[in-house]
Formats: sequence, C-alpha cells, structure tokens
Amino acid sequence: MSSYKLTYFNGRGRGETTRLIFALAAVQFEDVRINLPDDWPGTAKADSPLGQLPYLTIDGIKIPQSSAFARLVAKRFNLAGSDDLEQAKTDAVVDTVTDLQNAYYSIAFKENSEALVAKFLAEDAISHLEKIEKIVNLYGTEGYSVGSSLKWSDLHLFDVTSNLLALNVNILDKYPRIKAVRRNVESNEKINAYLKTRPETRY
Repeated sequence: MSSYKLTYFNGRGRGETTRLIFALAAVQFEDVRINLPDDWPGTAKADSPLGQLPYLTIDGIKIPQSSAFARLVAKRFNLAGSDDLEQAKTDAVVDTVTDLQNAYYSIAFKENSEALVAKFLAEDAISHLEKIEKIVNLYGTEGYSVGSSLKWSDLHLFDVTSNLLALNVNILDKYPRIKAVRRNVESNEKINAYLKTRPETRY
C-alpha cells in the first residue's frame, strides 16, 4: 500500500480538495502543515520540488501542482469518473471551479483586499458561479456535478464555494444545483466526520 504525505501551509487553500479525497476514500495520509513565518521559506521551501506549496509525496516521490496530484489520487480511489469521457467531464467541472478559485485568490491577499473582495463577490464571482451552475446542470444529476456518484469535482466545488459562503451566506441562493452538490457532499458520513475534526483556519 502506498504512503501519502501532503505538505502545505496551515490552511485549506489549494490542499483541501486532496484532503477531502483522502477523507472520502478513507485513506490515511500524513498532513504536514507549514507555519508562517517560522517554517517558511527556510528549509521547507528548499525541500519543495518547485519552491512552492502544496506538494504531495507518494512513496517518497514529491509531486507538485495541486490539480495534478488531486487528479492522481482521485483516479486511484475511483473518484475521477468511470471512463475517459466521464473523467473529461469531471476535469471540466474541476477546471471551471478552479477558475473561480484562482479569481478569488488573485485579490484575497492584496492590500485593501476587503474592497477588492467585496467587488469580486458582487461581480466576478457571479459570473463564475453561473458557469459552474451551467456545467453541473449539463453533466450531473441532483446532488452530483457529474453522473450519479460522488467525484472529486464535487469535493472541489464544495471546498471552493465554502470560501465564498464564509464571506456572504446568501451568495449561492440563485444556484440550486451548486447547493444540492454541497448538501450531498456535506451529508456524506466520512466527509462530515472529517469536517468536524479538521483544524479551523481562515482559508
């Protein structure tokens, strides 16, 4: 059996989708959390494959790029789609959700971020959410973003939209398919247990 070690900052960010995959698959992994500023950059940066976080170490091999290793473990644990076409649909949903994630992170840590985030929530976030709602409606069924079983696209959607809900509890009111996926993910026994025990962090 392979060993897994996720190395990331002490937050959800770009590592949480993979943590959720492990939780849903009931697979043990080492969750290494790098604290700022004590542990970064320092040796932690030097040890990372590309000088950035997160990365996943599998049997001693370090894999950078969060989407790459999340996709890998999703495939290993049968959460990526039953065939190549369903896998492509799943990837399309993930990429659409990642567009929203990237847009949010591009302004969340800048100076005067409160004003930028407020503008983002009122404008850009809506455009991204409309696209996510559309593609989930196209490929999924009630409570699932693709097909009729949980996949890593559902977990990614759940995690990324959680950031928006923390800022505006009503932001998903016009997107019933997104809300249905979130309910389905959150009601899963394994995910629910993980959510109750994970560290509380801002991001």
